[in-house]
Amino acid sequence: MQKIWKVKQQDASLQKRLSAALNISPVLARLLINRGLNLPEEAKNFLNPALSSLHSCNLLPDIVKAKQRIHKALANKEKVLLFSDYDADGLTSLAVLKIALDRLGVNSQAYIPHRLKEGYGLGRTAVKYALDNGFSLVITLDCGISNFQEVEDLKRHNMDVIIIDHHHLHSGKLPCADAVINPKREDSDYPFKDLAGVGLSYKFASCLLEDGLEDELDLVCLGTVADVAPLLGENRIIVKEGLKKLNNTRRLGLKALLEKAGIANKTLNAGHISYILGPRLNACGRIDSADAALELLLCQSRERSVELAEHLHNKNRERQRIEGGILDEALSRLEYDIDLNKERVIVLHQENWHQGVLGIVAAKIADRFHRPAIVVSFNDQGLGKGSGRSIESFHLFEGLLECQEHLEGFGGHKKACGLSILKHNIEGFKQSINQIAQRLSAQDLLPSLHIDLALELADLNETLLSDLEALEPFGQDNPRPVFSSNNLRIKSKPALLAKDTLKFWVTDGRSAYPAVGFGMGSYLDLVSSAKEINLAYKVSRDTWNGNNQLQLEIEDIRLS
Repeated sequence: MQKIWKVKQQDASLQKRLSAALNISPVLARLLINRGLNLPEEAKNFLNPALSSLHSCNLLPDIVKAKQRIHKALANKEKVLLFSDYDADGLTSLAVLKIALDRLGVNSQAYIPHRLKEGYGLGRTAVKYALDNGFSLVITLDCGISNFQEVEDLKRHNMDVIIIDHHHLHSGKLPCADAVINPKREDSDYPFKDLAGVGLSYKFASCLLEDGLEDELDLVCLGTVADVAPLLGENRIIVKEGLKKLNNTRRLGLKALLEKAGIANKTLNAGHISYILGPRLNACGRIDSADAALELLLCQSRERSVELAEHLHNKNRERQRIEGGILDEALSRLEYDIDLNKERVIVLHQENWHQGVLGIVAAKIADRFHRPAIVVSFNDQGLGKGSGRSIESFHLFEGLLECQEHLEGFGGHKKACGLSILKHNIEGFKQSINQIAQRLSAQDLLPSLHIDLALELADLNETLLSDLEALEPFGQDNPRPVFSSNNLRIKSKPALLAKDTLKFWVTDGRSAYPAVGFGMGSYLDLVSSAKEINLAYKVSRDTWNGNNQLQLEIEDIRLS
C-alpha cells in the first residue's frame, strides 16, 4: 500500500532559538521540536533524564492508605495475596512488589491467572483461592480496575483489597477497594498519567521501603517497554536508567535469558526488550501458565535459571508456530468474508482459535491493512474472547464504549483492547463498530510515514549519530527519527539477501552510503530499473562483520 509521506513543518526561528539556548545542533533542535519539545527547559529535561526528576510517590491517590494497610499486615503477620496479569508488565509488577515485601518481612504469595482457564483480571477462581487459603489482603497488579463484582465479593467476606492498576476506568467509577492506586483516576493530582503497571508497582515499593530501589529498575524498564508505554516523562527516565541496570543485571534469570536469546554480549536498547526479551516473557502466559516467567525473574539458582530460559525460549517458538497458523487462517477468512470497500473495522472470528495470540494476529492484520482489527475466538459454549488493535485515527476503547450493548465485557485503551462477546451478538457488534468507524475518512485508512526532515547525504555524519543517541531510548511516542533524501542514483547492483533483505548503495554525486531494506525484497525490480529514487530512511551504524559505517535503513522507496 502506497504510504503518504508527511514531512513535518519547520519553524526556522524556533529552531534557531532552541539551538542557541541549549547549545545544540540545528538538526537536534528540529528533532526536539518535532516531538513537541518547544521550550528550552522541557527540551533540556528530555535530553537529561534524571531519577531526581521523578515525582513523589506520595502524590499518587490512596498510596498512603495502601502503605498503612501493608504495615498493619506486617504487624499482624497476615497472609497477603499478590495477583497480577500474565503479561510482562504484570509479571515485572509482581516481581518488584514481591521483592519489596520480602525485604519488609511481609508474608506474601504470588497468584497469576491462567489465560485460557481463568481469563484476564481478578476472577472467581482467584477469589475462591483467596477465601479458602486464609488470606486477609489481596493486592492486584496491572489489573483489577474493572473487577467490581470480584472486589465486592472479597469485601463481603471481610477481606481487604488494594488495586494497583494503570488501565482506564469504566465511566470514571472505582471498585469498592480499600485503596486504588491509579493516576488515571478523575481525582488524581499525579502529574504523569502514563506509568505502566510496573511503574506503579515500583512507586508503591519505593514508598513502602522509603528507598529509591535503583537495583529494581532493570525489571521496571523491562515491563515498561514490553507494555508499549509511551517513552516520555517518567517512563523515559525509568527506561533510560533501567537500561543501564539491565546491561549489568545481576539477576541470574535475566542473564540466562539474555544468553539463550543470543544477546548477552550486546549493548541492550529498548528494541531488544520489544522484540527479543518481551516476547519470551509473554510467551508462557500466552499459551500456558506464566508461573515459569515469574520464577525466572526471581530465580536465585544458576542451574534452574538456565532451565527456565530454555523453557521460555521453547514456549516462544511454540507461540510463533500457533500465531502463524491462525494468521494464515484469518487472512484466508478476510479474503472471502470481508469487503474492505465497506468495512472500516476488520472483525474476524472462528471457533477455538488459541486466545493467547489473538492480540498479535490482530496487530499484524491492522498493520497490513491499516485499519482497526478485532479477532475473536469462540468456545464450544458460544462465548467469545477477542483482542483488537487500532490505528492512530480510531480510539478503540471509546469505540467499544459506544457499542457495549453487544459485549459481555471489555477493556483497553486507544490502540488496543480485549473483549468478551456471545456468538449471537457478533454480527450486531460488527455492524455497530463499523457504523461508528464511518467517521474515518478515506485518508485515515491510508498508511502515513512521518518524516522528521529532508537531508542531503552530505548531512549524514558522526554529529548526526550523536544527536540521535541523545534522543534515545526510542519507543512508543518517541520513535527513531525518519529522514528523506531525493534524486538519489543507484550506485551498485541491488542484492537480495537472507530474510527478504534488500541492499544497495546510493549516491547524490557527492556522498554515497549503503541502504538496507529489511523485508523489502518486493522492491527489487523497482530499484533495479530506476534511474533515480527518493528514499525515506532511518540512520544507523552497520557493525556487522567488523564494519563501522553509517547505513540507511529504508522505510520507503519512491521513483523520483
